[in-house]
Amino acid sequence: MRIPPQKSLGQNFLSDPALALRIAALAKESPLYPCRIVEIGPGKGILSGHLAGMTEELWLVERDARLIDGLGSTFAHSPGIRIIETDALEFDFGADRSPYILVSNLPYNISVPLYLKLLGCDFPPVFMVLMFQREVAKRLLAQKDDPDYGHLSVVTSYLAKIRKRMDLAPGAFNPAPKVHSSVVTVLPLTIRDDHTWAAIALSRKLFCYRRKSLGRALRTAFPGDEDFFRGNAFPTGEDFFSRKVDSLGPEDFRTIADRAKTHHLPFFARMIKEGKELLKS
Repeated sequence: MRIPPQKSLGQNFLSDPALALRIAALAKESPLYPCRIVEIGPGKGILSGHLAGMTEELWLVERDARLIDGLGSTFAHSPGIRIIETDALEFDFGADRSPYILVSNLPYNISVPLYLKLLGCDFPPVFMVLMFQREVAKRLLAQKDDPDYGHLSVVTSYLAKIRKRMDLAPGAFNPAPKVHSSVVTVLPLTIRDDHTWAAIALSRKLFCYRRKSLGRALRTAFPGDEDFFRGNAFPTGEDFFSRKVDSLGPEDFRTIADRAKTHHLPFFARMIKEGKELLKS
């Protein structure tokens, strides 16, 4: 039975067998390969077929009930494959604390929140092979002073090492999307201290005012904490506060977090909580 992609779920099925093989093979670069592999949104199983031969335990997480029977038939005689019908945004991937590699042609409409959830969860994947809309991938990969640099770039720099591996033209999918895609590999980092979570919250708040000076953005974003930002917590003085928000590097947000820990502990604690909640919501 022909099952058309569902636009409301952001489905664009990969249809190029050669590309599917190349993408699946990237999972072997995981520092803990072989181990469990989890695929989000397997669709009709073009990637799953290759992944099944690379692990003794493959989980296929699929929200679209129309595709479950087809996946069950395709892999009926393949041991070690578990098909899970659920919304990936609500699934606890690391619940049993077993290491896992995550592979996905991410649905465009949930790609960013799902990526953040995976990076921010208590037990993230040991390695990820992810496909994004190319413009989103640029934001993840961007460095300070790049035009695509922003909050997602800062979060990625704190929590992962990321590499772009290939670009895919629309013709690699059915239906062909109106945009190009990029495949990236992501190595989540294990060091996640309180300064990191606080800096993530600061980045999210301040990039809402990316064209403003840091001093003005801080006063706008945190109207109840003016005394802290006007006090002596920042010996770098006016030069620091006059910089535009989008000129700040990841280390600058950590500097603000560090000053908060020393001079305004309630504010620091609030930012830690908000940073963690941002990635898990």
